Amino acid sequence: MDISALKSGSYVMSITPFDEKGRLDEDALREHARWMGREGITFLPAGADSGEGTLLSDEEMFRAWDISVEEAKANNFPVVVANREHPTVAESVRFAKEAEARGFDGIQIYPATLGHIITPTAEMLEAFYEELLPQVNLPVLISSNQSTGFEVPVAVHERLIGRHKNVYAFFKNNPDFLNCATFYARIAPRLPVFTGYLRLPTAFHLGGSGELDNIQNIVPRTCRKMHDGLFSGDVKAADEAYGHLVKIIGAITRYWQEEHTTRVPVYKGILRVLGRPGGYTRPPYLPLSSAQETRLAKLVDELEIRQLEGLA
Repeated sequence: MDISALKSGSYVMSITPFDEKGRLDEDALREHARWMGREGITFLPAGADSGEGTLLSDEEMFRAWDISVEEAKANNFPVVVANREHPTVAESVRFAKEAEARGFDGIQIYPATLGHIITPTAEMLEAFYEELLPQVNLPVLISSNQSTGFEVPVAVHERLIGRHKNVYAFFKNNPDFLNCATFYARIAPRLPVFTGYLRLPTAFHLGGSGELDNIQNIVPRTCRKMHDGLFSGDVKAADEAYGHLVKIIGAITRYWQEEHTTRVPVYKGILRVLGRPGGYTRPPYLPLSSAQETRLAKLVDELEIRQLEGLA
């Protein structure tokens, strides 16, 4: 696929559906990939967070990859895969070679993640990329996400741009909007930058190219409406969609905090309410109780998600 297809648009860190016994639900994964594709969303399967990728065996992960690639190729939309935050170059290279062999169009690479709140130095991170990137043949989207527990200094990213032609884009996420804006302003004039939906208006005005997020799993049409509105100049449509997304993200976040659960079970619960094949979670995630499911169904109605997504 022409790499230009990867340089803008909306990327989703997809859920991974399991059945009630915790097995990979291949039919549900296929249908979820098709739904995302119909709504114009680029699919990243089996990621470390929303995709429960750290709970998958390699065999399961590769099966999820193969299904995702099959659906993407059959429906002519790009497909990218994110690694599982590997700490070593060797593991990252193994992952990249598998992704290439299985037909992915690109790969998202996280920095070396060492765990236990250890923050690698700038010198360590730069050495990691300098050893890794020449061994990767696929187009690379480099992630700078505070959720890993640290950030890669923007100066390291700037140096990579001039040295490695396979780097086609960056992802930037940080709770600090000024931190993100500084990154967009420095990197976006040189290569595409993706961000989350709440920061997309800022990124857009500073040259950002699109979004990489997880909220598309439950409201892909609304997400795409915001993207298309911004990039086509339809300010009214973009503003309307952004208002809905702020309301939905805020309400869902409050729900899982008040219910003492996490995002993944809630997303899958919402998909069940909507009649979409999201499946179930895998331990150590806990299933929602029947009372929690009832309260969640009420919230979905209040947020008018069915109407927004054409599922009414």
